[in-house]
Amino acid sequence: MAGKVGRREVVGGLAAAAASGPAWSASPGAARPNILLLLADDWSWQPEDIRDRLELALPTFGRVRREGAFFSHAFAASPSCTASRGALLTGQWPWRLAEGANLASILPRRFPVYPEVLEAAGYHVGYARKGWAPGQLAPGRRTRNPAGPVYDDFEAFLAKRPAGAPFCFWFGTNDPHRPYVKGAGIAAGIDPAAVTVPPYLPDTPAVRGDIVDYRFEVERFDRESGEILARLSREGLLDNTLVAMTGDNGWPFPRGKATLYDAGWHVPLAVMWKAGGVRAGAVSSAMVSLTDLAPTFLAAAGASPMPDMTGVNLLPHLRRRAAFPRDHVIGAMERHMDGHTRPGDGYPMRALRTERYLYIRNFHPERWPAGDPTERTVSRGDLEGKLFSGYADIDAGPAKADLIERRAQFPSQFAGATGKRPAHELYDVAQDPYVMHDLARDPAQAKLVAALDARLTAELRATRDPRVIDGGGAFDDYPSYNDPGFERPPKL
Repeated sequence: MAGKVGRREVVGGLAAAAASGPAWSASPGAARPNILLLLADDWSWQPEDIRDRLELALPTFGRVRREGAFFSHAFAASPSCTASRGALLTGQWPWRLAEGANLASILPRRFPVYPEVLEAAGYHVGYARKGWAPGQLAPGRRTRNPAGPVYDDFEAFLAKRPAGAPFCFWFGTNDPHRPYVKGAGIAAGIDPAAVTVPPYLPDTPAVRGDIVDYRFEVERFDRESGEILARLSREGLLDNTLVAMTGDNGWPFPRGKATLYDAGWHVPLAVMWKAGGVRAGAVSSAMVSLTDLAPTFLAAAGASPMPDMTGVNLLPHLRRRAAFPRDHVIGAMERHMDGHTRPGDGYPMRALRTERYLYIRNFHPERWPAGDPTERTVSRGDLEGKLFSGYADIDAGPAKADLIERRAQFPSQFAGATGKRPAHELYDVAQDPYVMHDLARDPAQAKLVAALDARLTAELRATRDPRVIDGGGAFDDYPSYNDPGFERPPKL
């Protein structure tokens, strides 16, 4: 399947040593585990979720939590789909993936991905709906999606499974990616008055309705994931299936997706594997990156690790055999939408997140972080339905429309989502869970900012990030392989 891999594709159908940690060990003749990734599109974790969503409205996620382990501090490697998915597949930080650090790009063939390794080891591999995307395959010298061969659904995948072969399946729903069916959440019985509106968004009826529609799609992802688990249970396959359920990046709201604020990359993650010794009901505060999934999957299968992975095998931690070796995660953002004055420019950022602090480095603070404001007259319909209606890195929808149209009423929310930012940002997440109050310019925090910046810089250098090696201008010059209808317009 060479060609384009679209944003809303619905196909009918710290170091490498840590990554190569102990593989799965079992008695002679024991079956290798199946591997199932349940991946939502634009599903992030909000501080209120434990109370009103992860526990109450998502029974499948709740089951995986109860029968496995929940990670309260799991983070995508990037707040942008293509880069996040590439990092998950390769087990590498996005800046190591060349063009793959950008949205709507390529994942060059020289970067191996875990489904290929497992396929070579005898696994039946495949995916349904959205795999690695958006981007194009042929310019990266790939003939199929990095997630594997495409299938209409899980049933079709299982039907092609060779007798006795373990499988590795990627269920990549398109939920809760925009656009939404307006009013679907209310029609499903979700009460707009009961949702929590984060303080970085305007609290308006339109925004509440938008959140309700987002929640409706998250619940649909949960329901469809539950159907897959039920199928495995009927076949007697579930106990020896390593299940990971998560989201690829932040929710598609202002100050969420395409930012390195927590709403952009802090994601739910639960992992279960009964036969593999993953202890049920565990809650871990380990600082986990989705780059850790590839080395974990390979270790569970007894397969050799890919040589350049920077992710960490989670199994020793999940089995309480070893302390988790990392006290932080790193996030990266390069070009999302091509929405800056100079074509190709993105808004490059790196972040270091500990359990308490979020430190962000903005490499080009002179640029608009959410894309340039438009010079054109745009309508409410444009703001709700067209990506290039100003501030292109914020997904079109009612929340964006209210943020812009009612900016005089909600000036702090508008500035927080669209305004230019300093080179350094610091947030005390323990005291400020919605990361609203930047402490970086407080003289009392100068030593902490310097220390976190030094830690971040050292790790970026050790892993050869072009942004700290030579300025990283190549990221702004890589071509964009956008879907039809998403190309940069002649006038922003």
